[in-house]
Amino acid sequence: MKKIINNYYKLFPTKLYIIDDGYRFFINDYEYLFLKCEVAKENLNILVDVSNRLYNKKIYVSTFVMSINGEFYVSVDDVNYVLLQVNHNLKDKYNVKDLLAFNYSLSSYDYPINISPWHEVWSKKVDVFEETMSDLNKEFSILQEVFPYYIGLAENAISYCTDVSYNKTDFVVTLGHKRAGLNNGFEYLYNPMTFTFDYDVRDLAEYIKFNFFYHSLNFSEIEDVILNGKLSKQSLMLLFSRLLYPSYFFDLCEKILSEDLSEDALIKIMNKSSDYEDLLNDIYILISKLYDIPKINWLIGKH
Repeated sequence: MKKIINNYYKLFPTKLYIIDDGYRFFINDYEYLFLKCEVAKENLNILVDVSNRLYNKKIYVSTFVMSINGEFYVSVDDVNYVLLQVNHNLKDKYNVKDLLAFNYSLSSYDYPINISPWHEVWSKKVDVFEETMSDLNKEFSILQEVFPYYIGLAENAISYCTDVSYNKTDFVVTLGHKRAGLNNGFEYLYNPMTFTFDYDVRDLAEYIKFNFFYHSLNFSEIEDVILNGKLSKQSLMLLFSRLLYPSYFFDLCEKILSEDLSEDALIKIMNKSSDYEDLLNDIYILISKLYDIPKINWLIGKH
């Protein structure tokens, strides 16, 4: 990889450090990330534009380095890579206020992305997983045991989301992330390869879920956002539906089925499933203080 970086970027790192999705290196006190890229070229150009806009607003996200070929990616053995220059040295963890401030930092930007209703995306994903699981025999016994519970949560989320009116005047589309909360460092928050465009409560929901299961969740922060964040009824219904949807489980499923992860990783989330139901109940009660929203009897009724 050193030769690729030398040839295409005229940069000469002395050492490359392997990270999850590529490599890290340092030159003259500057940090660089050479990362795999599965983004289509037209969408990559959007990310380049967005990261430059943020940087110009003094939000020091990582920015793309152009190759000597005038492209923002290079191909190595049929795999595309991008080179990012890291423009911050923030070592702290971001909190929910940092996340929401980031979401709305380009509020005047005309996002050139069509957002599909979540229930349509989730339904397709559930169908794929159900078909995959039906082909298994005795493999992945733990996964097969817990699968019906999480499919039930997903179906509840789909049903709940279907009841939301997708009137554009009720929603705000913002710059978000693929999995906010999975990594709570600013490097993730400011990495344009994690960016996505979606309804404004996407990041908040994922932040709540992943902090609950993998880090620690400050409920008072969430309470403040829900009660004082001036979110519409439709947005809060979307928030609740996304909290129901077990993205954390399906992410693990994909890794387990590809044999990149042991089934034992499921035990951690299984052990917290009852506590998570309690959290969902608490958040439902908060939202109910503002709006009359549909009730899920099996979940709310048990308290």
